[in-house]
Amino acid sequence: MSRVEALSMSGLSAIPAEYVRPPSERHGLGDAYDQAAKHVPGSPLIPVVDVAAFDPSDPASAPSLAVVDAVRAAATEWGVMHVAGHGIPPDLLDALRAAGTLFFGMPIEDKEAYANDPAAGQLEGYGSKLAANESGQREWEDYLFHLVHPDHAADHARWPAHPPEYVPVTRHFGELVSGLASRLLAILSLGLGVPAPTLEHRLRLVETAGDGDQNKEHEEELLDLLLKLKINYYPVCPQPDLAVGVEAHTDVSALSFILTNGVPGLQVKRAGHEGEGWVTARDEPGTLVVHVGDALEILSNGRYTSVLHRGLVNRVATRVSWVVFAEPPPDRVLLQPLPELLADGQEEPRFAPRTFRQHLEHKVLKKKQSEEDEAKKAPVAPKLLPAV
Repeated sequence: MSRVEALSMSGLSAIPAEYVRPPSERHGLGDAYDQAAKHVPGSPLIPVVDVAAFDPSDPASAPSLAVVDAVRAAATEWGVMHVAGHGIPPDLLDALRAAGTLFFGMPIEDKEAYANDPAAGQLEGYGSKLAANESGQREWEDYLFHLVHPDHAADHARWPAHPPEYVPVTRHFGELVSGLASRLLAILSLGLGVPAPTLEHRLRLVETAGDGDQNKEHEEELLDLLLKLKINYYPVCPQPDLAVGVEAHTDVSALSFILTNGVPGLQVKRAGHEGEGWVTARDEPGTLVVHVGDALEILSNGRYTSVLHRGLVNRVATRVSWVVFAEPPPDRVLLQPLPELLADGQEEPRFAPRTFRQHLEHKVLKKKQSEEDEAKKAPVAPKLLPAV
């Protein structure tokens, strides 16, 4: 299949029809640099939270409580935040950016050695987003995708051998993001009024009855959280008002961590404030953007909101983002609202119990049904290339 990078390098002045978004999706689209420059003083901004002062050994201290309050407010009101004080050294982040940039700087034919094959179930590797909707629309991005943590479960054959520093730098980054995920889940647990280990415990917990003997107590096992890395590569686009790098969606993960090369593009919808439209993320050097995902929304019974977001493209610069999705094991962990939040009739459960895989399949089917319903409403029209 043709790569988006090849299309961008071809010098085309109009994007192919399959990349053109329908009019209903174009509100707020445009060149990412132009959108970032449109910020009006006093209008909403994604909050910045500094978690350095949180002390897991003394979560009730004043500095720790201040961090809990700030993170809880951001996760509740936005579902996204810029996280400072995350503890990942700047030189490691620079090395990670350099390694990913060098990989995508290789000729396309060399990157094809790592090509994935989604049709055959091989999702890891180098790829381009296939059309995932009835209209055949595609997104303006190429990517590299693979499991990054735990290292013992990773398929290192899908990790690039060039540049040579890619493997050690990426492995180290995965280890540190794993620690940061645990730290944030502890903070977010306290924000719900439950003990610090609760959310991570529930994301990893498997309960068994033990040999089918009803007299035996349930046995518990904690599995690894899975961290999956996706490096998104958004080449220059001649018509950014008609295309998206990534279409509007929520992440299925518990948390998502985003590092960029400084080129703007991320847009989010503020939770509960649909009338405010899309908010374009600004560059906050030294921070990571952290999203609340669907799995955490389920566990929190909707108190924390899985943020709707999308990626813009632009006419002048390639955008690269490194996204780590922290996910529960797909089949053995049951996702459901924390029982502590439902005790004594405090709240009604908003989500039925499901595994991570069941949630993902339900979401795909729901999206497909929604697109089919929209297609029935829309008038039939020929697909035409947009005017230059």
